[in-house]
Amino acid sequence: MFLLAAAPGCERSPSPSVTVVDPPAAENSGDTVLAGIRHLDKFYAMGWSPLGELIGIPGASPVGAPLEFRNLTGDKIRDTGIKGATGVQMSPDGKNAWVYHRYEGTADLYQLETGRVIRIGPQTREFLGAWIDDKSYLAGLTEPNNRLVRFGTDGEMTPVEHEDVPSGIVRASIKDGRLYVLSGDRELTVTETGGGSSRIWSRSGVADFAVSPGGQRIALVTVTGPDQNALVLADAARGGSEKPAARGRLLQQLSWSPDGSRLAFSVFSPDQGMTGLYVMNAASGRMVPVSYKPNLKSIIEWSPSGTSFTVSEFLSGEITDRLFTTLYQLK
Repeated sequence: MFLLAAAPGCERSPSPSVTVVDPPAAENSGDTVLAGIRHLDKFYAMGWSPLGELIGIPGASPVGAPLEFRNLTGDKIRDTGIKGATGVQMSPDGKNAWVYHRYEGTADLYQLETGRVIRIGPQTREFLGAWIDDKSYLAGLTEPNNRLVRFGTDGEMTPVEHEDVPSGIVRASIKDGRLYVLSGDRELTVTETGGGSSRIWSRSGVADFAVSPGGQRIALVTVTGPDQNALVLADAARGGSEKPAARGRLLQQLSWSPDGSRLAFSVFSPDQGMTGLYVMNAASGRMVPVSYKPNLKSIIEWSPSGTSFTVSEFLSGEITDRLFTTLYQLK
């Protein structure tokens, strides 16, 4: 049984301050509306539990901070016993978490039900990987260079057959028996995973990508010119059928909602009047701006219900650092 809900007698700690602010905009003609924004100070959220709690690090600095679960008002629910985390990816069923330590180049596999921690390493410092299913995670190893492996929640490691990538692997994921690999020279290749690793399709000039949870669509950031990118939606299985969605000088942090109906992203394009954080309806193409700040380096983490998401930030100051999370609520 998955136990993360707060109960009488559970551990409590001083709550970070919570601020509720008015949304900057609302889309009246579409089906996505920004309902509200909340700021959670002194907490850097990295993911969500299936019950809607946040997992992240508290305090004013990420150095050596404990990884813990908190509710949306900032109360501590549960400690993980892990310190120094720089990123977390929850398994689809929420029973396991891949905890990344970027500065160490290592990772932990944390089992929520038992509290067991399996240390994994060494990992590539720039490649986070992705969950394949509830029981396995796709990761990149530093040695041998530029190789992908499948880590099981039982601790077993299996090599993943793929084409050589001399320029290095920037991002990779597996969906519906297809392996997606983005190289350092902006080449996206899609191959079969069921033996032979034969190529299905490829696309050059790709800066980033994200496959929808169901595996039907893929969001691509394509390079269209000097300091110009375009966001397009395409067929994830065969490629092609590209539909332009947005343009900007920088387009980053693509993030699908759990049901694949919405796509959130950050864009910086002052010359075209589109700068900030946007949510797009994947079916209609309608967009709503939820923030005028692009947050190009902040990962967008959707709640399990798909009705809200977080963007966390770390600001380094001359005297003190600051950690905080912004929660965007949709309807």
